Amino acid sequence: MTGHDVGGNRFDGEAHGVVQAHNFHGDVHFHAPESPNPPPKQVPPPSRFFTNNERQLGDISKYLKPGAGAEERPPALVVVQGPPGSGKSETAYQWVQKHRGHYPDGAFYARLTAESGMVGEALHQFLLAIGYKSAELPAGLDARSNLFRSWTSGKKVVVVIDDAITAAQVLPLLPGAGNSAVLVTEARSLSSLRVRAGAEFVPLDPLTDDAARLLLSRIVGEAKDLTGEPEQVDRLIELCEGQTIALCVAASELARAPERPVARLVRELSKQRLGRLSRDADLSVKAVFNTAVARLDERAKQLYAAFGQHPGAGEVSLAALAAAVDLDEDDVREALDLLVSAHLIREVAEDRYFAYSLVREHARPLGSAEMRNRFTEFYVRRALSAGHAVQPKRGWLEALWPGFRPEPVTADEAREWLAAERANLRAVASELRAAGAEQVCQLAVALWPFQEQGKHVDDMDVLNEYAVEVADHRELTFAAGLALIQRGFAFRARGESDKAAGLFAEGEARARAVARDDLAATAVESLGISLRDQGDREAARTALERNLGMAEQLGDPRRLALARMHLGSVAEPQLGEQLLDQALAAFATEPYNAAKTRMWRGRRRTELERYDEANADLSAALEYMTEHGHHFDRAQVLVGLGDNASAAGDAEAAQQHFLDAAAICRTRGFAELGEQVQARLDQS
Repeated sequence: MTGHDVGGNRFDGEAHGVVQAHNFHGDVHFHAPESPNPPPKQVPPPSRFFTNNERQLGDISKYLKPGAGAEERPPALVVVQGPPGSGKSETAYQWVQKHRGHYPDGAFYARLTAESGMVGEALHQFLLAIGYKSAELPAGLDARSNLFRSWTSGKKVVVVIDDAITAAQVLPLLPGAGNSAVLVTEARSLSSLRVRAGAEFVPLDPLTDDAARLLLSRIVGEAKDLTGEPEQVDRLIELCEGQTIALCVAASELARAPERPVARLVRELSKQRLGRLSRDADLSVKAVFNTAVARLDERAKQLYAAFGQHPGAGEVSLAALAAAVDLDEDDVREALDLLVSAHLIREVAEDRYFAYSLVREHARPLGSAEMRNRFTEFYVRRALSAGHAVQPKRGWLEALWPGFRPEPVTADEAREWLAAERANLRAVASELRAAGAEQVCQLAVALWPFQEQGKHVDDMDVLNEYAVEVADHRELTFAAGLALIQRGFAFRARGESDKAAGLFAEGEARARAVARDDLAATAVESLGISLRDQGDREAARTALERNLGMAEQLGDPRRLALARMHLGSVAEPQLGEQLLDQALAAFATEPYNAAKTRMWRGRRRTELERYDEANADLSAALEYMTEHGHHFDRAQVLVGLGDNASAAGDAEAAQQHFLDAAAICRTRGFAELGEQVQARLDQS
């Protein structure tokens, strides 16, 4: 059920478990990417209006200045503290802009939220920026963190982590020892980082009156002379309480209507404040936002309100916003430009927009449930079509929902869209689960191929957990069974084979309850593969013999060929070779499965003491797996070559093959296979 298996209702994944360094003996070696990219430059540029905080910038420089022996020390870490809207992010961006020459090996950026999986996704983006391919990356958070630390060790990089909520989010994103720096902006208290990572803390103060005047004048520019109303400017600064975001929005209001006196804006803000009995901490910001929104045209107000109804805290595309307000994309661009110029939102990439949490909170009561429903409908519709395009012959969507009709989209377009919208799709799935909506089951089925190919294991786990919960509640037994099996592959990828096996068994039980023999066969096959991963050949053989019998009854030629290949991988040598010969004949147009079949046939021929034939099969398989970047399979083939060389009496060649396989397992996080390789090395 991977990207290599595009025909029929199939599961044929790889094991991608998390591995810790202590699982292996000797030095841990991580390969650099085969085609490294130029040094990443992910940190956003600071606003050209940046003002004040010179003292804090100096404090950051003092703490991040490398000392003697820094090459062997953990990276220097500074946490920037301050209330929402105080300019924490801008301060971090400004510091990186001024000191980027000190970090020639790259500048990395991650914006976090409370949603699960964000840290793993940030590491995914770091490693892609370095030059690793998605298929090369390990699935687990620890393994990705180890790979990032290994690559950055001894280098000079800077990492900015925005809106961190817990220390546990920060620690996996830290680079390796060396002259590197980390800047974290605090969304909630991160005091434990002082002990856990040696962090220093730099609090931001509200802007001084002089700094606030400078910020106002920089944003207003030549549009309006502020010197003629000094008392009103002072009053405006007082109303904004030194809050950077409030001052930015207020300045934008002055620049948009330069003919209006400052006194008019001051009166409007004063009324907003006097209209409230309490003076809460965000009162100045709310008053400024209320005034700014009141001056927007109706379409811009609609778009502003939509940001408050968007599920999740990530970026929002032009297409999604247009869908939410039920307008064409061309009809909303001008309104979005107006929101950008008013400093209410940011355009972070072409046709992608971001609103800070304060803006979203302010906008939320201005929107409608209809807007939120349109967002959900947009994401679900696009996700189902995109997921289908990734593996169009899979068949489960059509089997479960016969009325499903995907929109036309290419596989490359689908993967690009799904990658950009991962955080938003997680948020949509969470809301659908809370509502008990069947659509969460559709999302889990549609997104599985993309998640498996991209090693988005956390997404796979969470979405299928949601789907099982909702399907059980709605008595959708077929959907629940498929989601259980899909979730099992998330645990298999982490190396938690016992949990995976339990889910596969549950999936089979659900399939039999609704007489879905195809799904039951898939569950049995998945269990057999998982048992094979664990090295339990006898138990795997029993399961895969059952699977072959079921495939023969179903009569699907391709399912039958795969069943023969899997059983041949664990059968007694002579029978195994026969099964694999039959499977290979059926895979004339499927080079990946043909290479896997040759690998297993080589293993059986080693057991038959036909070492030259075994070596030929295994070498052909290795060439294909290496050329196409199938790293788990490549490691398996190397183990087979090592076993063949050992059986043929060539101990030196065997050890080299095992060492090469061990290096792949360490780098990619293939825990169970790595333990098997280490056992061979210990015996050599």
